[in-house]
Amino acid sequence: MRKTMMVGTLAMLLSACGGKQETATDAVGSTDATTAAATDEAAATETPAAQSSLDKDAVHDRDGNPVPLLPFDINSVEASTAAIGELPFFSMPEGYAPVNRPHVRSHARFPFRLGDGLHWVEGASWSAKVGVSSELRREKEFSARELRRNLETVLQQAGARQVFDGPLQRGFYYGPQLEEEIGGGFIDAVNMDTGAQTTVHVIRQADRNIWVQLSTTGHDAGLVVVEERPFTATAKLLTEFPYLAMPEGYDQGNRPKQRDFDMYPFWTGSDFEEVEGRTWAGQVTKGERGFSMHEVRRNLQSMMDEAGGVLVFEGRIPKEASERYDSNFKGPYSDGTSFVWQDYDSLVYRFDRPDGHQVWVHARLEYGSAGWVVVERKELVQTAALLPADALKRQLDADGRVAIEVNFAVDKADILPASRPQLEQVLALLRDNPSLKLSVEGHTDDTGQAARNRELSQQRAQSVVAALTAGGIDAARLVAAGYGAERPVAGNDSEQGRARNRRVELVRRG
Repeated sequence: MRKTMMVGTLAMLLSACGGKQETATDAVGSTDATTAAATDEAAATETPAAQSSLDKDAVHDRDGNPVPLLPFDINSVEASTAAIGELPFFSMPEGYAPVNRPHVRSHARFPFRLGDGLHWVEGASWSAKVGVSSELRREKEFSARELRRNLETVLQQAGARQVFDGPLQRGFYYGPQLEEEIGGGFIDAVNMDTGAQTTVHVIRQADRNIWVQLSTTGHDAGLVVVEERPFTATAKLLTEFPYLAMPEGYDQGNRPKQRDFDMYPFWTGSDFEEVEGRTWAGQVTKGERGFSMHEVRRNLQSMMDEAGGVLVFEGRIPKEASERYDSNFKGPYSDGTSFVWQDYDSLVYRFDRPDGHQVWVHARLEYGSAGWVVVERKELVQTAALLPADALKRQLDADGRVAIEVNFAVDKADILPASRPQLEQVLALLRDNPSLKLSVEGHTDDTGQAARNRELSQQRAQSVVAALTAGGIDAARLVAAGYGAERPVAGNDSEQGRARNRRVELVRRG
């Protein structure tokens, strides 16, 4: 018996269901009429779940040609009362199976082929490349006709109406607007010959609509099934920093990187705005075959609406702008926004907190992952205190080491002008004690990459040595050393602990 039945007992139920039934051959023959009807009736009721914020944007194919985004009157499809199970609603014919593990997303959107263009549908989705099942590949050959006739027959039994029959037009899915979300996210179903025979069927029921796109070539098939549903946000704005929550089923991946004070540049569309304050950078992850760029985008939009946020930028950051900041700067934020800001879709928001603080968000959206950087704009709270020369001497005599207040530019070894008074006191200490020799040691917290932390701490220690020798101190009395996060004096799990660990110390030599 061929496995053309629906999940569970669907085949038995379908054989007894009422309503108009067509053969697969009749349905294909009526394609031009049904497609024309769908286009003619476009001014009528449109499927509500297809009206996302990006539907109004122009879409172009890989060659730069515009692709029409077409409406569809769902009421033009006769309602079906067939008993249908759960996504993906039907099984493969005997001897056929997904080639790889299917992509199953709780909420995504897919542009189905319709007329000369595409029609957006969003909801729960299932997609896969289909071929001969692995255990039968030595004895069975793929037949597009066998697969297609089986699936079209069961769709007709479910009360489906065919609304498209034509070429896949692979280039539609690999244009600049759709390559990441669709060309990558639904790759198993759309990465096929551009002329692959493609049909689209729609099942309308009282409580849901089901869309099915099947593309076949001489050696494989691509299948997309979407149960159309309105979007429901699962991520709610948090009261505590970083204020953004994970959508349901997603997690933070690697441990997020949080800094008590730093700077991150947010692209505004014409230039960067460098925002200083408390920073957070992290991933938004889910198993790749369950990850939905659209679901992450919609949840972020919902949280920003809740916060009264302003969309500052949407699109791709220009390459020449991205390259203003090198990999050393981008490294601590790479889980959130990677090293190449121009290679993915970005969303930049800002919103004001009830306490008056302004918050900025840069979200990275790619087909298999996402992340964001959050900065709450705040002034630096000084945690280091100026130590006069006599106090430095007393602590060196007592402990053999003393931490000094030296502040540097973000992710650089440039000493800030505000540190000059402290360096003057170190110079006075060395002039008053000509036999004193010091090791100048740089330390960081554990935020960021260990190798970069060691490199930066060494460079900062060398900058302090250079400033002291420029003040007349013999270079033979000083050495520089950088230890990164290897020698903490406090835990790195709190703002206070991380602040104590970021320090420059003077250590007595001999």
